Amino acid sequence: MSAFHSNSPIKRRVAEPVLAVLTIFLATGIVNESVILFNTILELLWFPVAILVPGLLALSVLVGMLAHGIRLSSTVLGSGNRIQPGDTAITRVLASIVLGTLAAFTLLWVVASLYIHYLADTGGVSPSIWALLFGGGLGVLVLLRAVFFQLFPEGPFSRLRGPSVE
Repeated sequence: MSAFHSNSPIKRRVAEPVLAVLTIFLATGIVNESVILFNTILELLWFPVAILVPGLLALSVLVGMLAHGIRLSSTVLGSGNRIQPGDTAITRVLASIVLGTLAAFTLLWVVASLYIHYLADTGGVSPSIWALLFGGGLGVLVLLRAVFFQLFPEGPFSRLRGPSVE
């Protein structure tokens, strides 16, 4: 049995909350202009870490959104029973769309930052701050999504449909 099996104790999305916390940490360090970050981390290492962490978070969210879309489409087409509990809940579909859009936008800024920093010989301010700011927002939303779907695994309205305890 694989470690990434859905019934294993190791959750499939362990890396996403870790990347979200790291991205939030990096974004707050940039916003606060923390001197500690720049003095403790070598300057050559700072830029790749500050860009790759939000980029990896965005890629992880996009892969999750794509997997959710494939499961939903397989249910609609009737080509298999890949659906997981709560996949058809409107809150999960909306969360997937919102997070996927923000992840695509973050990934756009990550790619632009890498292009401008390594390929284009331009001056001025690097757009890496935008990748970090949008990545920080994405990180907050990913953590909120994780908490929300731990509380309501099949959506918040599933409790209304169940039998009432009286």
